[in-house]
Amino acid sequence: MTHPASETESDGNQVTRRRFLAYLSGLISALIAVLLAVPVISAFVGPALRRAKEVWVTVGSIDDVYPERPTRFTYRYETMDGWYRKVDRETVYAVKRKSGDFYVLSNVCTHLGCGVRWEEERQLFQCPCHDGRFDLEGRVTHGPPPRPLDRFRHRFREGRIEIRLGA
Repeated sequence: MTHPASETESDGNQVTRRRFLAYLSGLISALIAVLLAVPVISAFVGPALRRAKEVWVTVGSIDDVYPERPTRFTYRYETMDGWYRKVDRETVYAVKRKSGDFYVLSNVCTHLGCGVRWEEERQLFQCPCHDGRFDLEGRVTHGPPPRPLDRFRHRFREGRIEIRLGA
């Protein structure tokens, strides 16, 4: 004589209590894994997918820039590092060419990050650290800098020069 429970367990079409609990615990485990994985994955992948906010900063008046003479502007902008709010000061040079070209150059030397300054009598940007020199366009003319001075993306609004910070 066979036991009735063994007949139902051997029948593949019927779900036993044991098999049901196994399915249910597997489903609950999978649900917990997904719920835990979503925030972890979004913490790693999210910043790469998030579009950076454009930050434009006013540096000065267009009327202060004379042709063929770089004009130095110092500007301020606020940054956040976690909960810490900090105000940074930076310097740029705006250049207006007789040809009508206009550009804004960083004053940071591309060799080691020292600040360059415009020397009117020599008609060049000079880096005091390792004698790097740049022409009016920001191209390297002497010394160790590996590339020209960086140019900022710029625009004009109501007679003011604005530069875009970041990439």
